[in-house]
Amino acid sequence: MPVTRRPRPSAVLPVGWALTLVFDVLATALASLVLCGVGLLPGITEDYGPTTGPTSPTALAVFATAFALIASLIGTATLLSRARGGRARALALWLAAGRLALLVAAAATFVAYGILTVEP
Repeated sequence: MPVTRRPRPSAVLPVGWALTLVFDVLATALASLVLCGVGLLPGITEDYGPTTGPTSPTALAVFATAFALIASLIGTATLLSRARGGRARALALWLAAGRLALLVAAAATFVAYGILTVEP
């Protein structure tokens, strides 16, 4: 009597998830680079002069945020590459989608704030 095997789930990502991951990687890398660039700019002190360099607490917070973005991207890639079951893979995909949504929302808020405060 032949033993029937269940078909193995496809390792290929659907197109929607693949596009989400592509945009997530690009947006995360771009946001990290922008944050590092902002962190390198000298801050402004209370007497409206530049600080001594990128060692201010604000710059360190910006660098920490950039590091957290890259670390979460590495975590997502690790989860996806080692995912044996659908649960870990789904978690990694939803983590990527959530991060992308946060980055897009932050960028849209920044643009809206600039339009509403600078434009008038």
